[in-house]
Amino acid sequence: MNVTLDQLKAFERIVRLGTFHAAAMDLHLTQPSVSTRIKELESALNVQLFVRNGPRISMTAEGHALIEYADRTLGTVGEIVQRFRTRDPLKGLLRLGMNESFAMISVLDLVRRLEHYYPAIRTSIFVGDTGTVSQMLNEQKLDIAIVSDPNVDAHVTQQSLGKNHFGWFAHSSFAMTRETYTPADLCALHLFISPPTARLHATATNWFASAQVTPERVSTCNSLWVTVQTVLQGLGVGLLPIRVMQAELESFRVKRLPVKPEIEPHNVSICYQTSEFGPGLRTLVDLTRELIEHHKLFLGDVA
Repeated sequence: MNVTLDQLKAFERIVRLGTFHAAAMDLHLTQPSVSTRIKELESALNVQLFVRNGPRISMTAEGHALIEYADRTLGTVGEIVQRFRTRDPLKGLLRLGMNESFAMISVLDLVRRLEHYYPAIRTSIFVGDTGTVSQMLNEQKLDIAIVSDPNVDAHVTQQSLGKNHFGWFAHSSFAMTRETYTPADLCALHLFISPPTARLHATATNWFASAQVTPERVSTCNSLWVTVQTVLQGLGVGLLPIRVMQAELESFRVKRLPVKPEIEPHNVSICYQTSEFGPGLRTLVDLTRELIEHHKLFLGDVA
C-alpha cells in the first residue's frame, strides 16, 4: 500500500486542528472517512501515529516525526499547483541561465531584488556558454536566460540587451612594444580563450583566421574567472570581456592590448519560454534591464 496525499492531508489537519472531528469538518468529509485514511496511512508506514483516549488524542513519537515530512510534501504540492496553474516560474522554482559576464557583475543584485519581490522564490542558477545555455533553453530546461548570440528554437522568445565587448588582456608587467597588435603579433604568445562550445571561441578563431594566421600556443578554459586569474598571475594573455576587467584595469593590475582589427562584440539577449511569459517574467526582464544599465553592462561602444 502506498502513502497518498489524501492520507497526509488528513493527518496534517488532525495535528493542526486537534481532533478527528475538526479535521473531518475542515476537509468536508465524514469522521469515519478521516479515520479510514489514518488507518491506511498507519498500515502503509507500519507505525502508530496517534494514541486515542476517548475524544482526546495525542501524537506518538512516529507522529511527531511524520508531521515535518507531511508539511514539506504538502507545501511542495501547493507550490506545484500554483506554479503550473499560473504558469509563472517566479511562483516556485525559477530556472535561470546566464553568461559568465552577467554572473560576475550583476547576478548577486538580481537575486537580492528577486528575494525582495518574491520572498518565497527558489532559484536554480546555471552559468554557461552560448552553446550550452541555448541547448538548455531549446530543451525547456531553463525558464529564462541571459545569453550571447543565442541559437534558440521558435518556442523561445529573444529580446536584445546590448553588446558585450572584448579585449586581449595581459599582466601589468607585459612589455608593450607596439602601438597596436595584429593577430600575427599575438601568435607567439600563450593565449587563453573559451572552449569551442562558447561563442567567444569562434570569435577568437575568426579573428586569427581573418589575418590567415594560426596561434602557436592556445589553452582553453570554460571559466572566465579562472582565465582572469591566469592573466593576473602573468601566465598568459586572455581574451576577456572589457567590463569584467574594468576594476583590474583601473587598479593597473592588467593591461589591455590595443589590437587591430578590433574584436567583434557579441549581441546579448534575454531569452525565455514564450508559453511562460506573464507578469512574473515581465518583472524579471525589467529587473535585468535595470541592472544592466546600473552596472553599465552590455551597453554602448567601448573605447
